Amino acid sequence: MPAVSMSGAWRIMVVSKESLFAQRIVFSGDVQKMFVGELGASTSASGRRWTLRFEHHRGDGVWRPNVSVEAGEIVRHGNQFQRLIATKDVFWSGDRGHDDLKLLLTRPASAGTPAEGAGAPYAVDVNLPELSTSLVLPSVDSPDVLGERQRSYRHPGSAGTPLRRRSF
Repeated sequence: MPAVSMSGAWRIMVVSKESLFAQRIVFSGDVQKMFVGELGASTSASGRRWTLRFEHHRGDGVWRPNVSVEAGEIVRHGNQFQRLIATKDVFWSGDRGHDDLKLLLTRPASAGTPAEGAGAPYAVDVNLPELSTSLVLPSVDSPDVLGERQRSYRHPGSAGTPLRRRSF
């Protein structure tokens, strides 16, 4: 079930809805609520860690999880941080775009640096200093490395010894 982890105080607004199915967002973690995904609707969420899950309703009485979610990076835009989240409820032939429900999450830049929630595959640090342009990595074949490699292959049973295939 696709979900997006967040933390902190954010304003959530539905900026696009292309699906014929009803859409809703289920909050869990420090925030416990449901939000109907209608164009122009908005809500807010604030907590140390909370998660957004996306569901659709086909009119048969059952809410089903959306099949895919694309969560963009948190970026600074003017005096606020923003994150765009786009979902796909069902993959149809010829319709693979994530345009069924799009949310824009915003928070003032004065509220501090945003942090990704637990379980996110990456984090964004807007205060990350740039790397020095004079950064030089050591050569892979420096004299120290070359000597160590030759020593490893000379002694049978060492980790650097190539395996030999046996024939039976």
